[in-house]
Amino acid sequence: MGTLAETLTGVIPIIALIALGILLRRIDLLDDAIVDGLKRLIVGVVLPAVLFTAFLTMEFRAEYLAIILIVPAACVALLGLGYLARRLLGSPAVTPFLFTGFEFGMVGLALYTAAYGIAEVPTAAIVGLGHEFFIWFVFVTLLKRQSDGRVTVRETLTSFVRSPVIIAIAAGLLLNVLGLREAIAANAVGGGLLRTLEYLAAVIVPLILIVVGYGTRLSRSGVRQALPLVASRFAVTLAMGLLLSEAVVGQWLGLGAPVRAAVFMLFILPPPFIVPIFLPRRRQDEITYSNNVLSLYTVVSIATFVVYVFATVA
Repeated sequence: MGTLAETLTGVIPIIALIALGILLRRIDLLDDAIVDGLKRLIVGVVLPAVLFTAFLTMEFRAEYLAIILIVPAACVALLGLGYLARRLLGSPAVTPFLFTGFEFGMVGLALYTAAYGIAEVPTAAIVGLGHEFFIWFVFVTLLKRQSDGRVTVRETLTSFVRSPVIIAIAAGLLLNVLGLREAIAANAVGGGLLRTLEYLAAVIVPLILIVVGYGTRLSRSGVRQALPLVASRFAVTLAMGLLLSEAVVGQWLGLGAPVRAAVFMLFILPPPFIVPIFLPRRRQDEITYSNNVLSLYTVVSIATFVVYVFATVA
């Protein structure tokens, strides 16, 4: 994006589609059942289609390995800070899981694609790769253990290999490494399937941003409850995002603006939306608290990303 006009072209759809989601909720054109179905469609079909295509077509660079290792390490550090934040803030037991991890699939990918275009999705995907390993092997395992008790290695591996997102990433990577990308595209059937995935990928931005807009509902009491954690986490992750994107990715690794933007985008995202899903019903107060944090943080993330896009116009 080199001009203000081009930047507006990327930013306006983000704001307009989120506003549309809010409007559709208020006029009762969408309800919880429909949105739950859309979420399953996104996670089970659309997001895997985007990630498979991204990892199939990406060009690997040695510098990417550093990013893949740095991101989960940063997430582990944030998890440790989350336990400290829980003590300092006197907040619920779920706090550490709201202090680490990022909603890459349901928010980050849509924001990045809307602003920088579908052609840059492989860049965002490589930044999110290490994060996905952290989520499935560390985050989900510890969250399940806190909620349900002991979690076996077998259960962890099973949930990992059954995830449509992980299957799509693994398949795209494997075919790419084997050098089969061009052969698949040249074949009539393979080319047709890739075109089908492209059609699916094209709907990710409107679907996700409408769903995000639908789910953005905050009361004054909810804001007051969530604000201490949101403010403390955001201060930490914003600093980490700026440091890693500029000093590490930009200066040390020498990678360009799209990669820097993807790293910054990741670190300003809200916590994973799966947190309240894993909490048992007996912890209803923590479920409400988590939803308030996620809603407020999503608003803050979107506003910050819009400002970042404007600020980085050449």
